[in-house]
Amino acid sequence: MNIRRSGRAPDIIKIIAASLAALSVLLTGCDNSMGSSDTGPDPSYFSGNSDNSSDNSGESSDHSSVSSDNTHHSDNSSDPDSNGNSSDQENSGQESSYSEPNSDPPNSDVSSTSSSSSMSTKPPPEVVIPKVKMPTSPGTKTAVGTNGVIDYSNANEGYISAKYTGNKSRSRLIIQKSGETAYNPEVNVNGRVEYYPLMYGNGTYTVQLRELVEGTSYAMVTSVTFEVNMTNPRAPYTVPTQYTNYNQNSNCVKKGAEVCAGKTGNIEKIAAIFQWVTENITYDYDLAATVKSSYIPDPDVTLSRKKGICFDYASLMASMLRSQGIPTRLVIGYASPDIYHAWNEIYTEQTGWITPELLLKNNGYNIADATFYSTSKDKKQISNYISNPSNYTAIYYY
Repeated sequence: MNIRRSGRAPDIIKIIAASLAALSVLLTGCDNSMGSSDTGPDPSYFSGNSDNSSDNSGESSDHSSVSSDNTHHSDNSSDPDSNGNSSDQENSGQESSYSEPNSDPPNSDVSSTSSSSSMSTKPPPEVVIPKVKMPTSPGTKTAVGTNGVIDYSNANEGYISAKYTGNKSRSRLIIQKSGETAYNPEVNVNGRVEYYPLMYGNGTYTVQLRELVEGTSYAMVTSVTFEVNMTNPRAPYTVPTQYTNYNQNSNCVKKGAEVCAGKTGNIEKIAAIFQWVTENITYDYDLAATVKSSYIPDPDVTLSRKKGICFDYASLMASMLRSQGIPTRLVIGYASPDIYHAWNEIYTEQTGWITPELLLKNNGYNIADATFYSTSKDKKQISNYISNPSNYTAIYYY
């Protein structure tokens, strides 16, 4: 401080008082309402450590979020230096928490309000609803019975369709490839066309449409044997089928597009969908206790209820991923030690992490068990379990 001499010693008390007053003005220029409260995403989301899993009661636990105190000032408002000047904005007396690079100089006539309103905000990524690949029943190759029809026109695309038009309470398809175990999915009894994957790949198939007579006895409606020569073995898992039932206007397709907005590459999309499903769908213990063997999942219903059993998790995951063009199998089988279970196997040509703990490490199909990951408290432990294929025994692929 430069003091012009007046011929007498300066009044030290007045000098100190003046200095303190100047310092007070500088410090009180920072408005508490403009502090550095954390309005961004919860950091625990990016660390993968937020606990969105369900406990054993089926209730979703609270986020372990990290937030800052609203009255805490930004580090940009540094302490004054030994000369009473702010080291970041000398003599400006303005709030520095929201200063932009190349902002107006300290003594400019621009208020902090207009400065903050001129901040550029990154626009949200565009949500693009993909053109969904849908199966068809062109009717060029069919087996017709009095109460139903099997359409195998697109067998070389990896799927067939069936429609039951009789009045019985239950109907089934018996799908068998030479040398493989037959599988017998339910057929809708309301006259709706449904699609079924030819999960055993190329070869000779025999397919029967049957209707319930009484008890566990089924009568033949129609039957056909045909050859399958797929050029793309992943084709059956790229379209909607009975257990992954969606269409162009389905909410699960829209949600998949929303979750994948701005993502590039399949690994990023898989990670986004897997994390969304495991963080937003909870396990339905009530449904698990009462579900019947004829239960068929509906991905849009699961999306709306925000809960389901393993079958629902796997159906929703497969539907969202297939709608994004990512081959995904819905698998039914057993998880170690002896749990009847449903999960997904996702095809990728790359490897990569889909959570901080779970790695897709194969160039090919990788197990992704949304149910176990969602309901487990210990993400690292369950990821190790999911990553070990010896813990899973597949019976059917849908």
